[in-house]
Amino acid sequence: MRLKLVAQFSLVTSIVLIFTSAVFFYFNISTLRKTLLETYVHKVDSLSEVILRATRHEMLNNNRERVFQVIDAVSDQSEIEHIRLINKDGFVVYSTIEVEINTHIDKIEAAGCRTCHREEKPLTHAASMDRSNVFRNPDGMKVLGISKPIYNEEICYSGSCHVHPSDLSLLGILDVAVSMDTMTSQVNDYRNNFLIQVFFLVLSLILCLAMLTRKLITQPVKTLLDHTRAVAKGEWKYVDSVPGDELGELGEAFNSMTRKLKTAREERDEWAATLETRVEVRTKKIQEMQSVLIRSEKLASLGELVAGIAHELNNPLTGIMIHAPMIAEDARLDPSLRDDCKIIIEEARRCSKIVGELLDFSRVSDIQKTRGSINEIIDRALALIEHHADFHDIEIIKEFGMNIPELFMDASQIEQVVVNMLVNASQAMPDGGSLTITTELRPGAGTVAIQLTDTGVGISDQNLEKLFDPFFTTKGHKGTGLGLSVSYGIIESHGGEIHVQSKVGEGTTFTIELPLTLTENGESKPPQT
Repeated sequence: MRLKLVAQFSLVTSIVLIFTSAVFFYFNISTLRKTLLETYVHKVDSLSEVILRATRHEMLNNNRERVFQVIDAVSDQSEIEHIRLINKDGFVVYSTIEVEINTHIDKIEAAGCRTCHREEKPLTHAASMDRSNVFRNPDGMKVLGISKPIYNEEICYSGSCHVHPSDLSLLGILDVAVSMDTMTSQVNDYRNNFLIQVFFLVLSLILCLAMLTRKLITQPVKTLLDHTRAVAKGEWKYVDSVPGDELGELGEAFNSMTRKLKTAREERDEWAATLETRVEVRTKKIQEMQSVLIRSEKLASLGELVAGIAHELNNPLTGIMIHAPMIAEDARLDPSLRDDCKIIIEEARRCSKIVGELLDFSRVSDIQKTRGSINEIIDRALALIEHHADFHDIEIIKEFGMNIPELFMDASQIEQVVVNMLVNASQAMPDGGSLTITTELRPGAGTVAIQLTDTGVGISDQNLEKLFDPFFTTKGHKGTGLGLSVSYGIIESHGGEIHVQSKVGEGTTFTIELPLTLTENGESKPPQT
């Protein structure tokens, strides 16, 4: 059976108080009895001395009747049990109990005689406490008896009335016995009063401790228990009133734990709610990485193939481009064939340009890194193409970021990428539009970003996936499909990335990100922490 905290505390406190009170009661009652006994002994001894002094004159005159009368008068007091005179031989000379007169007292067996006669040589002097004895009378009542020695004084053995030998030290004993009912009653009254006081004291302490325990311990613990059960059910409750003690610290710790549990639960729920989205995002990133790897492998393989083909085509094209103009200028050529020769020359030049782009695509050129400004490179690229006929109806808006740090990069290659992006944007806006060029520093990502946003025709979703593939173009016969692939390779060699977003009919945004931590070797390294 489980006891509540208040009951346990009250029970233990009661046991401790009762045990402590019992020990205190025992020693207190023992001390009281000893004190009262000493008081009674001294009182009876004083009474014995008074009797001896009152009868001294009659004893010297051997007036026994008068002595006995005095003894009888004194024994009329209610507390006195008996008074008797015992001579040196142990015979009762006189007693207030007549049956004891002329009887003999055994000096060894009698309780009042043991103290002085327990040794071989009897004592003639003893303290009052040693001459006292507590015993029970025939009625079973406690009685205090004290023996007062009657010494042989000089006047006793020199007087003429009845002469005692001078070498006799003790003439007899005055034995007085008084009832201890009064003392017993006092002890009992004190004991009863003490028990009542202890009872009410223990009861008051138990009640006070129970109230304090309930207020200071039980109620705070119950509050914590209720809040713990509520938290276990998912109800986020906090302890409002926090006392300034150990339970208060426990309450603050509970509130802190509850807040952390709530935060953890909310994070878990958020994770659970967005898990599918996170998985999709992660899957998409993995797919993008796989696409990049596949593209890189394809570009590497394709680059080797294109390099071989370009070299094989370059030699005959060179011969054609050398001999075709000679034939066109030869006087022996039929004039009707000159236009055909011009067509051959133009197509040969076009083929040579394509072969040159193929060689640029396949060739891994050395990067010449220098420290430079992105904004200045864009300005140079704009200066090259802004007067071109394709840009006459296009508004160019520059939104360059301030305090963009210089980067180690191949300025000519980055300029080539920007020019390629600008040309693509102009071709996407045949009827004119606006081209916004933005640069900004992204400290969180550790990059410098270049954004080119046009208001052109846009790119469909199915073409976006193939946009950086070699030989893929949306321009028909006007493009080779190598410009974006070459640009992608240049940015990748600088440790950067290209992203594209587009909506058909609204426009396209190309974002180029270059890392801030480009080294002079063209490699990216993590920022220093």
